[in-house]
Amino acid sequence: MKKIGYLTFAALLALGSCTNEINEEGFVDKANTISFNAYPNKTRVYTNGDIDNATAMRDGSFGVVGYKSSSTIYLGSEDKAIEQTWQSTAWGYATPTDLKYWPDGNMDFYAYFPYASSGDTFAGSTSSDGTVMTINNTTGNQDVLFASALNKSYQECDQERVSLTFHHAFSKINSVKIKVELNDVDVVVNKVEFINTQSTEYSQVLVNKSGIAFYGTATGETSTCGHQLASAVTINSTGDYKDNGYTVWSSSNNKYILATNGTETNNVIGTNKVMWDGTKTGWANDDKLSTKGLVCLKITGKVNTHNGENYIIGNASENGVIYIPLKGTHASVGSGDDISDIDSFFAGKRYTYNIVMKNNVGFKDNGDPILKPILFDVSSVTGWDDVTVTINL
Repeated sequence: MKKIGYLTFAALLALGSCTNEINEEGFVDKANTISFNAYPNKTRVYTNGDIDNATAMRDGSFGVVGYKSSSTIYLGSEDKAIEQTWQSTAWGYATPTDLKYWPDGNMDFYAYFPYASSGDTFAGSTSSDGTVMTINNTTGNQDVLFASALNKSYQECDQERVSLTFHHAFSKINSVKIKVELNDVDVVVNKVEFINTQSTEYSQVLVNKSGIAFYGTATGETSTCGHQLASAVTINSTGDYKDNGYTVWSSSNNKYILATNGTETNNVIGTNKVMWDGTKTGWANDDKLSTKGLVCLKITGKVNTHNGENYIIGNASENGVIYIPLKGTHASVGSGDDISDIDSFFAGKRYTYNIVMKNNVGFKDNGDPILKPILFDVSSVTGWDDVTVTINL
């Protein structure tokens, strides 16, 4: 009999650990508990990389806070969200004693991923239209997600759980490949940077009462989003990378950047930074890409011709800088239609750039093309003048 009692108690504990829906007496009671489902559009520890679906979120945990109809915080506190972890078959409370029951009236919920036990802050109430959730713990290599479920009641919840749709807070540079089709030109790449769009390291994600995210003041030193190659690589039309080019930046680098749109897109308002289109329209004589604040690609390296006899960018011992526009169609760098419709980096989009150097290799700091090939066109042909000569003898 004693053995049966132990088994029964163990079963109750196991059930409680799976659901974490436990009342004050320690027994499972699913009625009226606040529980969650997560949908994105303890060896489990999320460290970095893309989150593409709800299953991927299970490697980590998310935090959530909830506000009663009176606008006061009810689930969580101003300095800590309630952690939710995947527990075999469903999301549950990481700490069972954090569980709350539905109050009278509807509630607003705000959630974020990945969870941090400290550092993130939440409004004490949502009576005003200000910031509700401030996410400070961004590392630069993690996919930060946020969600909101507003004006929800227990009766509305699917399977008695609050459904959360998570959105990406950042853009991602997926990969950058460079191919050189110019004869007798070597392009040496040492470092690649997306300038005037900030890395997400130390970035602050703010979510307002409506569930729209924007960016706050960085919590540490800001930086461009860059990748230093392990060693310099030479790309030309005859070497190892003549057919497929060379990937100077891969998806596995897990580099996330702030969105640059100025109006709300994909639930995020970005930095309102302007992408350079490769022209100098409206520029002053002394304007430079290094100081003008335009978003573009910066390559630290060298450009030479005649097997290194003539350096156009850099020299034998020092690197120079090459700038590549990121907006519009740029025949000068051979990017074609792949990025013809790009005018902003949007949250939740991964960008792959294939840069094909056909007639040029990029631009100087003053916006002028680095290579100015001597090219020809036939504009017209002078027509024949018919002359009739009559000779009378």
